[in-house]
Amino acid sequence: MGFNGWRQTVPSEKSKDFSEGQEVFFTHKKVMRSGEVAVLLVNSAIINLKDLPNEKAQNEKTVISYGKLTTN
Repeated sequence: MGFNGWRQTVPSEKSKDFSEGQEVFFTHKKVMRSGEVAVLLVNSAIINLKDLPNEKAQNEKTVISYGKLTTN
């Protein structure tokens, strides 16, 4: 909240390429990872990670910029 009240959040143009529940891919430490979009934010998305090497880490999430996400 700013000094003049709440600002309306305007999603970026890049966010229009993605939707909640969509499978996406991104690179982390030179390894291609996959996940599912959980929440669309203004400049990034919260991603539920799918391909985790450790079975104990099942419900892991991360925030990734739209510019670093791909859909192929």
